[in-house]
Amino acid sequence: MNAVSSSDPITREALRYFQGSEGCELLVQAAATDQNPLRIQEKLRRSFPAEMCRAGLALVELRQRAGEKFMRAEEMFFDREGLEMATREEIACYRAWRLRDCEKIMDLCCGIGGDLLALGQQAEVLAVDADRRRLAMAQHNSQVYELQQVRFIAAEVQSLRMNVDAVFVDPARRSGQRKRRGEGYSPPLGWVADLRTKVSRLAVKVGPAIPEQDLPPDCEVEFVSSGGQCREGVLYFGQLATTSRRATLLPERHTLETAAGPDVVVAPPGAYLFDPNPAVVRSHLLDELARRIGAWKLDPQIAYLSSDTATDSPFVRGYRLIRWQPFQLKRLRQTLRDEGLYPREIKKRGFPIEPPELRRRLSLPPDGRPITLLLTRLRQKPVVFICEMQED
Repeated sequence: MNAVSSSDPITREALRYFQGSEGCELLVQAAATDQNPLRIQEKLRRSFPAEMCRAGLALVELRQRAGEKFMRAEEMFFDREGLEMATREEIACYRAWRLRDCEKIMDLCCGIGGDLLALGQQAEVLAVDADRRRLAMAQHNSQVYELQQVRFIAAEVQSLRMNVDAVFVDPARRSGQRKRRGEGYSPPLGWVADLRTKVSRLAVKVGPAIPEQDLPPDCEVEFVSSGGQCREGVLYFGQLATTSRRATLLPERHTLETAAGPDVVVAPPGAYLFDPNPAVVRSHLLDELARRIGAWKLDPQIAYLSSDTATDSPFVRGYRLIRWQPFQLKRLRQTLRDEGLYPREIKKRGFPIEPPELRRRLSLPPDGRPITLLLTRLRQKPVVFICEMQED
């Protein structure tokens, strides 16, 4: 069970308080002002208990942050870590769609209920967590979303019998700091993978930065992109697995999966460059993407693609190449000045200088023609591609 930090004001007592009329009024008043937090707290303390004022202000702040993840965030309960770990609503709805044929699902390590809110719209769900405070948050959040067929169980997930159609597991990946290795999860990924011998359908959420050697070989590994970022990975076992690797882009649910084909050649840049979506890169599906859009690689180790024709693939951002040259700061600055260009966007792969630092060192006026700089290495040598966005 995760202990509540002494600095975390959102206790179980606070959650119960906020479900009553006085607590609701505190939250309304806390959310209705944009004053300095100390002044707000001083004002609230005239009418409400001091410890509840602190908790209320913390919850209001979390609800504001949660707006990018949940449609009804202003009514939900969170703590900081629980919100950070929770699946965003868009991804949860997609995952529920993948489990659409399951009538009874066990949601292990349900946390504040990010996945539960989507799973419970279509199936009977047993929501399990050892942390009673998070379980109380999940129960409240399920009421916000008007779920009717959810049962909550406070228990260590390793002790449960799995008499359901499918099991979804979202292991805790933070305890003071983010855990990247699967054996650092709680429960560890090794135990979670053993569930495949007990259930016919198993899905396990993992962090997008999980090392490749930690991924089991006998499952489908899917990496999901939302808002242009690779947000998470999911391992599908048993009847849920439909391929070995998959990259999915939301909200449109564009998907790319493992497919056999000829080797992709490595060649100098053509008229267009393509920057693949991070989920494609993380899924190691660059060759599949290159074959789909008729492109080639610029370097065996670099995830930029090129072609002499444009593409409208949702899996890439396309750029028309203006010119490219070996990277030398003074030469690049002179080229941009001579041609009246301004790097509105700077991106890099395998390049040592961070974009903000390069922008500072270039020191160019922002009134030039907007272009994009792609910084990378070809045959171990630094190069820069001067591009403009591909026209639709």
